[in-house]
Amino acid sequence: MTLWLYLHFPSLQLDSMFTEQHEQAIIIIHGNKNTVVQLNAAAHQHGIKTGMGLGTAAALCSNLQVQAYAETAETQRLREIAQYLYAMTSDISFFAPGGILLRISNMLALYKGLEHYWTELKTHLQPLQVSYQYSCAYSPLAARLLARAGLNMITADEEQLKHQIELQPLMATDLSPKTIDKLSRVGIHKVGDLFSLPMAELARRFDIQLLNYLGRLKGQFKHPVDFYHPKQEFCHYLELLFEVENVQWLNRPVQNVLVKLEHFLKLRDQLAHELALQLHQRDTDKVEVIVTSTAGEYQALKWLKLFALRLENINLSAPVMALTLKAIRIADRVAVKADLFAGNQGEQSPLDLISLLQAKLGQQAVRGLRLTDDPRPDLANQLCEPLLEPPKVPVNRHLIRPSILLPKALELRDKVVIVRGPERLLTGWWDNKPVHRDYFVARSDAGQWLWIFRNSNQQWFVHGIFS
Repeated sequence: MTLWLYLHFPSLQLDSMFTEQHEQAIIIIHGNKNTVVQLNAAAHQHGIKTGMGLGTAAALCSNLQVQAYAETAETQRLREIAQYLYAMTSDISFFAPGGILLRISNMLALYKGLEHYWTELKTHLQPLQVSYQYSCAYSPLAARLLARAGLNMITADEEQLKHQIELQPLMATDLSPKTIDKLSRVGIHKVGDLFSLPMAELARRFDIQLLNYLGRLKGQFKHPVDFYHPKQEFCHYLELLFEVENVQWLNRPVQNVLVKLEHFLKLRDQLAHELALQLHQRDTDKVEVIVTSTAGEYQALKWLKLFALRLENINLSAPVMALTLKAIRIADRVAVKADLFAGNQGEQSPLDLISLLQAKLGQQAVRGLRLTDDPRPDLANQLCEPLLEPPKVPVNRHLIRPSILLPKALELRDKVVIVRGPERLLTGWWDNKPVHRDYFVARSDAGQWLWIFRNSNQQWFVHGIFS
């Protein structure tokens, strides 16, 4: 028989929000019913309970923070949890918006039994910091029923599971209120009462939906399950329970989402090379901050240091209400070659230093330099990506070139003595930037060694200085 495990998240939206004000009572209100669907421990201490109306909850606590229930946000968070659990169990299905179903019978041999599997799964769930209820059963609906009841049962004993299912009230099932009302009129209040009735009698007096549910609950009918196949990408949305007007106050919530990225990358043995942080401002456009790591990184604290440097230059036009972190470029980890005896030299590698400078100064402000095969002095060197392996360009070592090449040639005004030359350059015909010059090495009266040239109009210019 197939063993299933159901995880029910009763306060997923509340757990997914970022707040350090744990002493303040917070509730989530369902918009249509205007009732409490989620609450934190502080609200529970004031006597507030799920199903209570907003007016009653407000009367019990004067300093109450109220948030509207957002099913789409909770469903997105559920997908993130499923993607995280995929590293342990491949057969995952959604019962949105608050539950995840795992088929675990084919994983028990790998983890050496149910208890060991559950221990590993609990450890795996700890970094997510979400509250959950759970239960095993031999049908998806039975596991869902027991988990939502909060029994927290991890057992493969079929008789024990069946007994607990029979004890559950019909109000805890997925039957419609109309069907439950009809059953209660004939004295059926628990699932066990329903199990004791003949199927033929139920078919005669009730609709087919009741029979289908009962058959799937018992495991006699197959329950259709669509298994989840996660995308290899990271995107996490974090809603703040307070408005942030100073970018320096964003360090803690940014660290919160970076820690989740770190777990995502560690499970896949990957590194992130480029991240985008979106700051959702109130009543205005969001601000996007992009940070790159040349070497690739997975550790949250190192990414936080880079984001802190970038955020120093951000001016907010409105308070920030939420964050979204996206991994733009992710790659597999490549083994680093290091000397066996010397090891790593210094506290920072060249790639780490480049990433730090790019975060502080901007990506375009940190560039490398490479040679080209263009004979024109102005184009013989070009900017490139830092530490990019240069192409193999043949170098004529007999040519004399200055240490410093001026950005723009200056008119020669000093008296000079020509020491060497000329070297004629007649080139550049292929891109409409022709050069017709005679270059010389000269020495000025002040003692400077200059690289000068004469153009076709017999005008003299200084193009470089020898050190």
